[in-house]
Amino acid sequence: MKLRDFKEKDAKPMLEWMHSELSQKVFAKDFNSFTKEKVLNFIKNAKTYENQIHLACVDEDDNYLGTVSLKNIDDENKNAEYAISFHEKAFGTGASTYATKEILRIAFEELKLQKVYLNVLSINERANAFYKKIGFKKVGVFYNHILKKDGYKDLVWYEIQKEEYDEKY
Repeated sequence: MKLRDFKEKDAKPMLEWMHSELSQKVFAKDFNSFTKEKVLNFIKNAKTYENQIHLACVDEDDNYLGTVSLKNIDDENKNAEYAISFHEKAFGTGASTYATKEILRIAFEELKLQKVYLNVLSINERANAFYKKIGFKKVGVFYNHILKKDGYKDLVWYEIQKEEYDEKY
């Protein structure tokens, strides 16, 4: 496995996870509205977005497995928002763990950040367990914050500080 810049060939598997039933249920963002053109535009411009890093996680055959990102990189306050999304075919392969450890290494060792934070729907049990296992600490909940088709959902916030990263990795 490795992280790399996006390629045009990543658009099809990206759209597959975006349009999956699971994604519609567990992500706060509505990815169902994304079209091939929108995804190709993201791929084309991923390296140019200011204060953001978006990378593709791929297998040994260079097949797209998922996306890992640092968004809202704040150089002044030394923090950034982490985001990750993976194709269901990558579940159980260790790809999410690899990608997360690598993006945290970039955040803390290359960018010299103090904190990386994220938010996730409380109903996304798989993701909540994963973030805790990786070393993120739950810091709060925005109750009834995201409106989904079946009603309002809570948004859970996590963070990992540089010192916690250093202790764990």
